Amino acid sequence: MQPVTSAAGRLLNKFLLVLKEREDEFGSIVVKNMIIPPNVIVQASKSGKSTAANHYIFLNDVLHPCVHKKFLLFLDSWTIQTDQNKFRKVFPHQDSQLLIFLEGSTGHIQSQDLSLLRLWRYFHKKIERYTHINRTQMNLNDRQYFINVHSIIHNQLSAPQFKNLIKSGFIQARITNETIEQIEKPKDICFKFYDLYCSSQDCDERTLLKCAWCKNILCYYHLIEDLHLHL
Repeated sequence: MQPVTSAAGRLLNKFLLVLKEREDEFGSIVVKNMIIPPNVIVQASKSGKSTAANHYIFLNDVLHPCVHKKFLLFLDSWTIQTDQNKFRKVFPHQDSQLLIFLEGSTGHIQSQDLSLLRLWRYFHKKIERYTHINRTQMNLNDRQYFINVHSIIHNQLSAPQFKNLIKSGFIQARITNETIEQIEKPKDICFKFYDLYCSSQDCDERTLLKCAWCKNILCYYHLIEDLHLHL
C-alpha cells in the first residue's frame, strides 16, 4: 500500500495497492469480478510487495496526474524505487527531483512513517476489531474486502480535518518548518460517537465509524461493503 502525501497536508487522490497473487497479474475471472474504487490503483505480485513494474505504475498512474513540473519526491531506499532512469522516463522535466532517504533512516525522517501510516494502521485495527467482536458476516471475498477497507481508510484520511495531521509528519521529519494549529486525530473525529447503531434507514447494525466527511454514523455494511466514499 503506497499513498502519497504533500507538505501542504494533502493526501493525493489515488494510492497504489499491491495484492499477493499466484502470478504477477490477476486472472481474467478475478479481473471480471473485482470492483475497483476510483481512489485505488490495484496491482498484483507473487510476494505481495511492490515490484519494479508496480513502481512504474505508481509513478505514472498515481503520482503523475497529481503533480506539476516542479516538485521534490521523497522515497525510501528500497531498490526498486531508486532508479533515476525510471523516474526520468515519467518525469523528464529537470525541475522534478527524486530524493532517496538513507537506508535505516525512514523511521526517523520519513513523514508518512511519523504520522499517516500510524493512523492508517489504527483505522485498520479498529475495523478488524469490530468485525471480530461483532462476528460480522462478510459478503465479500478476501480480496475485495481488502480493497474496500483500504479505499475507505484512504478516503477518510483525505478529509480536511486531517490536513494538519499530515503536515505534522513533515514537520517532525524536519522537512518543513512551520507552526500548525490543533491536530485532530481519527479517534476523536471518527471513533468518538454516542449513537450505538447505524444511522442508515432500517439498519440495526452496530456503529463502526462516524464519517469524517458527512458525520453519518455507519456500520460495517454501509461503510465497507457499500463503499461509503466522498470523492
